Amino acid sequence: MKTITTLFAACGLLAASVGEAEWNIDLSDEARLRISGFGTLGLATSDQSHNALTRDIADQEGISSSTLPLSTDSRLGMQIDAIINSRWSATVQAVLKDRPAQTIEESLQWAFISYRPNANWQIRAGRVGLDMGLVSDQRNIGYSYLWVRPPIEFYGRLPLFHFNGGDVTYSFDLDEVNFSIKAFAGEASPFYPSTPNYKIQIAPLWGGNVNLRWRDWHAQLSYVGTQLQSNHPGLQELQSNIEQLPAFIYPDAASLSNRYTLRGTQNHFLSAGLAYDGDPWRAQLEFGRLLHGNGFITDVYMAYASVGYRIGSITPFIGYSTLWPSNGRPATPSPLPDPALQAAAERPFAESYSNQETFSVGGRWDFYNNLALKLQYDLVHVRNRDGIGLWRTDQAGIPQPQEFSNMFSATLDFVF
Repeated sequence: MKTITTLFAACGLLAASVGEAEWNIDLSDEARLRISGFGTLGLATSDQSHNALTRDIADQEGISSSTLPLSTDSRLGMQIDAIINSRWSATVQAVLKDRPAQTIEESLQWAFISYRPNANWQIRAGRVGLDMGLVSDQRNIGYSYLWVRPPIEFYGRLPLFHFNGGDVTYSFDLDEVNFSIKAFAGEASPFYPSTPNYKIQIAPLWGGNVNLRWRDWHAQLSYVGTQLQSNHPGLQELQSNIEQLPAFIYPDAASLSNRYTLRGTQNHFLSAGLAYDGDPWRAQLEFGRLLHGNGFITDVYMAYASVGYRIGSITPFIGYSTLWPSNGRPATPSPLPDPALQAAAERPFAESYSNQETFSVGGRWDFYNNLALKLQYDLVHVRNRDGIGLWRTDQAGIPQPQEFSNMFSATLDFVF
C-alpha cells in the first residue's frame, strides 16, 4: 500500500508539471547528459471480487473489484543517457511499480554501455531490454502505445523485461526499406510471485530478431530461447513427497516426479508482428508460439490485433487478443493414494493452463503535450472456465473465474 501511495503522489506531481519531453545538459562539444522519464497513473477494476486477472504472470495482484485499483497499471520511470561521443554512450533506466520485492535490483531495468563503430553496427553490454515483440521493451511506457496496457493474452505469458548480457545489431537501408538484424545472449533472474516467492534462474538466454521498416510500416520476426537453472521450492517439495511413495503402491512415482522438473528444461518463443502507424489509421497485429520443455505447462499459441482511427486529438480503437493451448491440457496424474497429495499434484497443471480471449474497445485522448488519457473496456472470456493460468485468487485453492467478466480501465500516461 505504501508503494502505491508513493507512486500515486509521484505520478500526480510529475503529470501536473510535464513540459518538455527531456532535459539535455551539455558537458562538452560532444558529450552531454540527457534525462527523461515516463509514467502511468492507472485505475482498473472488474466485476470479479475474488479472482484477479494479472497484467502478466509476474504481476503481484492483478485486476478485480477487491484489489487496489491503482496497483496494476501505475508506474513511474526515469532514464539517464550519457552521450560520451559519437561512438560511445551509456544508459540507465529504473522503473517503480507494484512488485513483490521493492529493491534496486528489481527496479533497475536497463544499465548498459553502447558502442557504435559506424552507422551500421551497434553493440550493447550490461542490462539491456529484451526485444521479443513489437512493444516488448516498451511495456512500461504506456505513452508509447495505443491501449491501456499491452494485450494480456500475448504479453501476459512473457514476464521477462530485461536480461544481463549483450546484443549486437546490424542495420542497413535498401532503397526505402530499413533492415535491422539483432542477436543477443545472456542470463536473467526474474522475480516470480508464488507460494513461496522465488527467483527464476535463467542461463543461458539467447535469441534474435529481424526488423523491417518502410514508411509507416514495421514488421518484426523474433525468437528467444531460455534454459532454466532453478526449481520452484513448492515443486521440489511435491517431488519429494511423490518419490517417497512405495513402489508397490504407486509404481509410476519416479516418472511422475520428473514431470515437475524445471531445472535444465528449455523454453522457446517465436513471434511475428506487423504494425502500421500512419494518419489517421493505426493498426497492429502479432502472432506467437510458446513452447515449454517440462511435463506440466502446456505449449500455447497467442495472437492479437487492434485498429485505431485518429479524429483530431482522439483515437478510438478496438482490439481482440487470444491465448489457446496447442495440444489441450496435459494429462493429470492417475489417482494417488493420498487425496491431499493428489490435489497438490494436480494444482500445477491447473495453474499453468491458459485458454482465454478478450474483446476490447477504448479511446486515447492526446489532450496536451506529452499527456494522454486512455479509457478501455474489456470483455474477458475464459473458455469453459478452464484456463486460469493468468489469474490469481484471494481465496484458498485454485482460481475459479467466471466464464465472462467485464473489466474497466483508465490511465493518464505521460513522458517528460
